[in-house]
Amino acid sequence: MLNIALLIKKYSVPFLFGLIGLLLLIAGLVKDQSLEFIFAAIVILLSAGISALNVSGMISPSLTKIIGFVSLAIAIVVLFFTFSSVSETVEHQNDYKACKGLSIRNLRDVQTAQKAYLAKNKVYAHDWNTLVSFIKSDSIAILDAEGSVPSRKITEKERDYLVEFNLYKKGQAIDNKMNEIEAYYLSKSPICPFELKTFRRDTVNVSFIETTFTKNRSYMKERLDNGYGDFIPEDLKFIPYTNKKDSWKIDTASVVIGSDTLSTVLIGGNLPLTEIKGTSKKEKMFFGKLDNSDLSGSWEAQ
Repeated sequence: MLNIALLIKKYSVPFLFGLIGLLLLIAGLVKDQSLEFIFAAIVILLSAGISALNVSGMISPSLTKIIGFVSLAIAIVVLFFTFSSVSETVEHQNDYKACKGLSIRNLRDVQTAQKAYLAKNKVYAHDWNTLVSFIKSDSIAILDAEGSVPSRKITEKERDYLVEFNLYKKGQAIDNKMNEIEAYYLSKSPICPFELKTFRRDTVNVSFIETTFTKNRSYMKERLDNGYGDFIPEDLKFIPYTNKKDSWKIDTASVVIGSDTLSTVLIGGNLPLTEIKGTSKKEKMFFGKLDNSDLSGSWEAQ
């Protein structure tokens, strides 16, 4: 009984380290861990074996010390490479997140530009030169509105004035409160009532790039907060983190739905960085479809 207790005491530490090393080695092989991880597990396993040989008296204490120092040196080297590998992995993950974030931001901007181009030209821009030129130099129509419609019925005098615009007939009954169209014509009339002196409903042309991007405070703040830099129209075509070598691909088409012919667009490409370092499968990012008018982005379903 005493011998068993003594053996347990002598070999408990080598056994414990041997078990840890074995479990780590199995986990590394099964879960496809890095070579550094597997090598560290082997070092622990070998150290446990050397410790067991030393306890049993099969090797001398001096040889044990030499082997121990060598194992320590190997462990330090392995730890260094492991730390470097972890640092590279963290850097890769940060780059991936930044790349994906900027890709989504840019594709959303392209979405916005293509919608505006479609509204003005009835088709989508079929190439980057056309779209970038539109963003930089074209204008869009917006409603310049001021004032509200009075919550009252029009007077007989106002009704008689609106007859010339075919909004009423001579002597027609006035049943409803004033509406937007009536207020618009009355605001420009020689009999403009006091409540409509500041009323305005005009369509004005404004710079697309300034209104939507460069002078849009909330938009520019978002870019600044996320580290996306200045808005540069020419850069929208390039997939981030490719050194401007790869571009998003534009495809346009048209489909007939009922009696209508609709313009369609599909813009996308592959991200240069994978979510997990070392994997080869690239992530595809896109928006739009060629067989229908859906402009939703691939990232919106995630």
